[in-house]
Amino acid sequence: MALELARRFRIPIEISLLEGAAMTHDLEKANPLFQSYLLGRSRTGVNHACPSSCFSLHLTGSLWATEAVRRHHTHMVNAKDSKQFWIAREDSLSEIQGHMSSVIPSWRRWMSQEDWEDFIDTLWEPRVSEGDWLTLRSLLSLLVTADRMDAIGVRSLLEEPFPAFLPIDFSVRKPTSVDYWRSEVHDECLQSSRGITSPGLYTLTLPTGAGKTVTGLEIAYEIASRNGYKSIIYALPFISIIEQNSSVAKELFGIESVQEDHSQMISGKEVPDDDDVYSPWDKMSVLFRYWRSPVILTTMVQLWNSIYDPRANSSMDFHRLSRSVVIMDEPQGIPPKFWSGMGKTLDFLSEKLGTYFILMTATQPQIGEGIEISPKRYHFPNVRHRYKVLKDKFPLDDLPDLLFESLPVARGSGLVVLNTRKSAIRTYNLLKERLEGDVYFLSAWMTPIHRRKVLKRIKQAQLSGEPYYLISTQVVEAGVDLDFDWVFRDMGPLDSVVQVAGRCNRHGDPSRMGKVLVAEIIAENKVPYCSYVYDDVLLERSRRILRDRGNFDERDIPQIVQTYYGEIMDGISFSPVWEKLQKGLWGPEEKEELIPRDFKGFRVFVELDQDIRYILLRLRDDKWTLESLDEKKRLAKITQQYAIEVPIEELKQWRGELARFLTEDDIPPLGPFLGDDSWFLTSAAVGDIYDDQVGFVPVSLWGGGDGGALFL
Repeated sequence: MALELARRFRIPIEISLLEGAAMTHDLEKANPLFQSYLLGRSRTGVNHACPSSCFSLHLTGSLWATEAVRRHHTHMVNAKDSKQFWIAREDSLSEIQGHMSSVIPSWRRWMSQEDWEDFIDTLWEPRVSEGDWLTLRSLLSLLVTADRMDAIGVRSLLEEPFPAFLPIDFSVRKPTSVDYWRSEVHDECLQSSRGITSPGLYTLTLPTGAGKTVTGLEIAYEIASRNGYKSIIYALPFISIIEQNSSVAKELFGIESVQEDHSQMISGKEVPDDDDVYSPWDKMSVLFRYWRSPVILTTMVQLWNSIYDPRANSSMDFHRLSRSVVIMDEPQGIPPKFWSGMGKTLDFLSEKLGTYFILMTATQPQIGEGIEISPKRYHFPNVRHRYKVLKDKFPLDDLPDLLFESLPVARGSGLVVLNTRKSAIRTYNLLKERLEGDVYFLSAWMTPIHRRKVLKRIKQAQLSGEPYYLISTQVVEAGVDLDFDWVFRDMGPLDSVVQVAGRCNRHGDPSRMGKVLVAEIIAENKVPYCSYVYDDVLLERSRRILRDRGNFDERDIPQIVQTYYGEIMDGISFSPVWEKLQKGLWGPEEKEELIPRDFKGFRVFVELDQDIRYILLRLRDDKWTLESLDEKKRLAKITQQYAIEVPIEELKQWRGELARFLTEDDIPPLGPFLGDDSWFLTSAAVGDIYDDQVGFVPVSLWGGGDGGALFL
């Protein structure tokens, strides 16, 4: 299977190394101790990967093929550690070969003492390169994928033809001037892309509302078709955007050819029934998030992990990058410290794997030196919104008055975006009584299933024509197809401000001019809320550029963004993600997280319906075996739709508050459930600790006083 994968995706590795690794990776399973474990006669497992790698070394003589076998159930390690592992066994050849002979008496491919010494001598050479990383990463990706396929019963690769493209007719019913403009942008960019003749790093820079999703996918389709490629991988920053854009992709390529890959998908089904039957290929998606279809919609985090994450299972999708077209939508969400290193990585992969990378956004970051596909700088046909930036700082309690004084609050729908969840909740409480219309709330302290319901209600409100308002954190920044007459944004990085402004008169109604207000909101301790969230360099550059401009409209944005990115490139401290690949720093201790966990957060499962309790009890109490592992992971994925992450300090405060309350439930309203770092918030606490409007409520913002009747 590993060899079939290598040939299908034309992975540039020495086939004999992969063949040797595949043939030997499980030989230690012949050990009677391992067989006893498999048959249930022993409760103690046996590490088979490390002893099996001895067979790999004798057969291939390759350090990297050997390390792929030794680490195929764990993770990559630093090159120095790989070499030291074998150097430490310099005098153990006879012992190693004795064990090999006891496991496989018929083994005949022995290393001589001279060959062994020569191998050990090569390990003292300290130099490694990005080429060594590519060899190991490719071998590991292919070996792990084939191993997992074999374990769950996949016996042959899917023969899925590359789908036909079903173009969307841009000349819609009663076309407007905007529709004609979108059609022109689409045609000109498509024509320009036909001049692309070789793999590399490309950019597609189009303003919000230009139809870049359809245009980008059609460009990717034509490039793939011209080159005989079989994969399009579309990476986006947020799960909510994947769910939205997948409907477009399915319309263009057909439902069966498109795979959604994110943490809340279960083999393409949001919440499967208990009697759903999964094929082995379904299990590859459920258990390992393997990219199996011709068109993949995934998260930017998953793309990042496929390249950089040292864990064996995370490497599985790496070989799918070979001979594919990868669209990276809204790549400005990647932290600037990674731009330089990731650009070099993408250049390297395009050269070695033949990958076309397309970075697609309205605010193009300086990730490498991509070639622009768009033949010219496009502007929306009419100015949709104007910006006003206030130079003063304002206490949060003054925000309602500031909005009513500076924006047409009463004459249209509005969006207010804050930088922290606490400031957003406080703002919601301040505004909900003053705004005449439905007021909604969104933040990451609401479960995914809760957020989807709110978004659905907002879209229904849009259709009704009645005023509506949304108070939100940054979860609303990109890709969410919402439209407002006015927008307020607490100070933040300039690209984030622009993304939020994209929700203002999004569809370019010429009968109204959208208004975007930017001001810096400070907490009671006089500290700006933005400083709790963003890098000081990004904030300093953004403040100066925005305040110097003061008033401007969206046509000024390309030049402003170019200035901003140029300045932060001069001031940022870059992360050496590329240099780590070059120097052999490949282990878990070297891993860089695309989205850093900058607080000690615990996962909290919220009992919004009775299903989640049943699932959590099963996960806690059932006796899980190797045979039922896929069912356990399926259930665990369902729980993520009911999960939020909360700092442990907030949970401890609530535990102290709850000590004086009584409940008739056998399970406390809030407490650890699946280990110390996973908590359960029961239905008894929904209404106080978890509000049906704003989600999790910190003790400091709780208005329950005596605790309310729900705890009695």
